[in-house]
Amino acid sequence: MKILKNLNKKHIIILLILFILNPALIYSQKSDIWITTILKEKFYDKEGNPLTGKGVVIGDIDSGVDIFHPMFFFADGGEYDWVDVNKDNVFTPEVDGVDFNKNGKLDTEEILEVLEIWNNTYGLISSKQGVYEPDFDFLYLDLNGNKKRDFGEEKGFTENDPTYGEPLFISMDVNKNNKLDISEKIVALKTSKIRAIREKNGTIRRRGIDLIKAEPDSIGHGTGVCGILCGGHYGVQKLHGFAPDAEIVMANIFYDYTPRFVRNFPDLINFIKEEKVNILLFEDGEWMWEFMDGSTEEEELVNQMAREGIFIVGGAGNLADGNMHLKDTLSANQKTTYKFISPKESEGKKVDGAFVSFIWKGPENLVSFWITTPEGETSKEIKQGAEFFSLGNYNIFYSRDVSSRNTVMFRFGFSKQDSGAVNGSWIITAQTENDVVLDGFIVDVSQSWSGSTHWVSDKITSEGTVTFPSTADSIVAVGAYVVNMEWPGYGKLNNLCSYSGIGYNISGKMGTDICAPGHTTFTVEKGNKYGIFSGTSSAAPHVVGTAALMLQYERSLTHTIIRNILLSTAIQDKFTGNTPNTKWGYGKLSPEGALKLLISLY
Repeated sequence: MKILKNLNKKHIIILLILFILNPALIYSQKSDIWITTILKEKFYDKEGNPLTGKGVVIGDIDSGVDIFHPMFFFADGGEYDWVDVNKDNVFTPEVDGVDFNKNGKLDTEEILEVLEIWNNTYGLISSKQGVYEPDFDFLYLDLNGNKKRDFGEEKGFTENDPTYGEPLFISMDVNKNNKLDISEKIVALKTSKIRAIREKNGTIRRRGIDLIKAEPDSIGHGTGVCGILCGGHYGVQKLHGFAPDAEIVMANIFYDYTPRFVRNFPDLINFIKEEKVNILLFEDGEWMWEFMDGSTEEEELVNQMAREGIFIVGGAGNLADGNMHLKDTLSANQKTTYKFISPKESEGKKVDGAFVSFIWKGPENLVSFWITTPEGETSKEIKQGAEFFSLGNYNIFYSRDVSSRNTVMFRFGFSKQDSGAVNGSWIITAQTENDVVLDGFIVDVSQSWSGSTHWVSDKITSEGTVTFPSTADSIVAVGAYVVNMEWPGYGKLNNLCSYSGIGYNISGKMGTDICAPGHTTFTVEKGNKYGIFSGTSSAAPHVVGTAALMLQYERSLTHTIIRNILLSTAIQDKFTGNTPNTKWGYGKLSPEGALKLLISLY
């Protein structure tokens, strides 16, 4: 579960080890670095304006967004000449300035300072620390002279203050020498690209009213996604999003401690819909206690939105390599055992709860289960209904439920008395009266993709690992492939990421529709940084960003038309093989190919 994926401690440790052992491995690849959010060709709308997503509103169900990051403000605060104070024809920070209040003189608080953006790409993207680079950094006015940029209510700023803080500027580096020359101008930033945020407790913050009060992005995930979507300014930064003139509506996810981990998806979806968005992006993947067959209320809601023309996208999930899914064909009247192991701790949490769900087709097919605890005690036969009972030192919950599409789900929850850890080896024994194809999913309270609690079985498979809500009938489910740098264990360059969900859903729908760059891409990090971003979390906004450009060009496009154009222009190569298939869907996203086809049709 959790937000779909980001660079975690394991990634960082791997990268540091690689750098220490062989720094050339990183630097040798720098000439081949691909900024995946910047198109290889220029495209224009019907009025001759660059395609930047202007006028498009994207709804993102995610962790939140850093509203104070400079990359999330429009450059709509006016154009200014800078003042060469020492008359040397060279821009010198902390010396030169701008007549921001236009009173005809340079006041003390109008000296320009550099807001240096921290480079967290571990050398994959080059930058010079301590040197102002217009394609990387920003300028600001240090109004109070404390040598840092202040922002937010706690520093005395209000909703009515541009950029919610001390004034920010970008440089219009016309000759592209990555310097601010005497003839070049600076442009003030002003308006937030974030139109509205629904906080975890349901409070709605709106631009122009109280957006400055919005809760922070708890883990930085949504900030990274928004950077891919709309971060930065077209033609200015070396790293900017697909659609830097698009706007964002954010619905922040609250995770419960036990499944279903996200219980208010319908509320989040309805909020996004009421905000009149053009695109809806799901940046979450769930598999525990989910039917995975497209039958839920939230999946039906997005199906209706798609019918109304809103483009619906979600990551395929990162479940494929975590040993948390198995598939088996049970033969009638034969007992089969499945073992799983739980650790004592995972991701800093005591593992005081583990959860299992088995799903299969046909409510007429009855499957019996027996649970054996790490202490060797075995339960009674469990076959129907729902119950909470004790077995030795453990508490066990189970429930048998049937979806409107006749998918059966048998849910289990395991905890220990006195809130102890459930660590150890567990055995689940299953027996059926008829042959049944069984899918088994597992997770613990850490909600980790890494498989801290996992199956130990020869039936483990990555087939059928596309996660909810990307199991909805209408959604374009996006898988991830490796770009820029290989990571041991995560897949080869240009090939599918090892964790990217594949296979058919239990409904029979091909799980993944298309794949996009997902490991390793670059984006915004909260706290004035650029960084590495990975996972189907990264891949899905590539598809959304492409769709935003398409919608700027032709506003009448519907979900179905956008989907058809994207899939029909997807790239086949030696890595994808013949498509469509259950790993790559229709192939690799081609933003340029999609736009060319769109322009030829409209």
